[in-house]
Amino acid sequence: MIRLLSSATVLVLLLAGSAAAAETINFTMKAAMPSLRDETLKDTFTVGLADKQVETTLNITCQAAVGGIISGQNESCAVTGNGALINPANGQKLQRTQYAGGWVVKSDGFTDGATMAVNYLALGKVPASNGRFGGTMMLKPENPSTTASLLRDTILKKIRVSESGLIDERVDTVQFNNFTVPSAGLPSDKGCVWNGDMVYSYQTESWFIEITAKCAGKEYPLKGNMPFTATPNVGNQNQYDLTLTLPSADIGSDDALFTQPTGDADLFAAADGISGQIIMKESSYVDVEVDGQIDKLASQIDAEGALTGQNIPIETVRSFSTIIGILSRTFFGA
Repeated sequence: MIRLLSSATVLVLLLAGSAAAAETINFTMKAAMPSLRDETLKDTFTVGLADKQVETTLNITCQAAVGGIISGQNESCAVTGNGALINPANGQKLQRTQYAGGWVVKSDGFTDGATMAVNYLALGKVPASNGRFGGTMMLKPENPSTTASLLRDTILKKIRVSESGLIDERVDTVQFNNFTVPSAGLPSDKGCVWNGDMVYSYQTESWFIEITAKCAGKEYPLKGNMPFTATPNVGNQNQYDLTLTLPSADIGSDDALFTQPTGDADLFAAADGISGQIIMKESSYVDVEVDGQIDKLASQIDAEGALTGQNIPIETVRSFSTIIGILSRTFFGA
């Protein structure tokens, strides 16, 4: 006998299926940036990443670039921390990873990822081992790569058309060249390799992102944006709203860069990709000169939020969240 399901039951089943396809990483970050007042002081960022399988704490201590190109000191960040796996049987947290090393931005923006490492502690039947980050990044170079320049030109062209008068043409660029984030500690997690570009437009106060992750042999091309906006009706609070989508017939190649969250409708028609929000409670503002213009920046930030992957493996979302954490000075600092 064939039984017909009610429309309400079908909706519940559909939502249950959608929920099963969603993977969420909870993100926290506390930042203290005294270098905004005195460039000789170091900035600290404490980042927490937590999901149903892994909890990780990253401690990032950064020194701003000081002095001239010849005799000065390059921007650098030390990265330490540890991670625990969560026993699915009883919720027990078992120490598994230890992070060490850091990264240095050369005068041309070149940043070697292999200077960061992770040690895996023995756990159960799995022996101890070690791994490394890999590949390279170009962080805010004076001469962006060809692909970063093309992305920048696309963004500025769109802004000129959509806004009445382009006031600020400043941009920052980040390029990933086979940048490898190793496993978070699970044998099934093989890590992810990232390629592509991120461009921050000062005019729109938004990151425009075109990157591809390769995880467990499968590629996930992601495109979208992450605007930095004031939280409505809340003082001294800003937020990042991330929308990265996989290719689809509904969203054109360049249009995906400028997509915006649509609110409650996303509960029933979420695009495949990574989305999320990070709320930043800010204090201790400082006037800082950035590329010849004065910006008011917070030297203390307490942030929390979540990033969710829709039909994206949890390893990919976790890897992207790790990148944001490691590059806290880029995303949350000056």
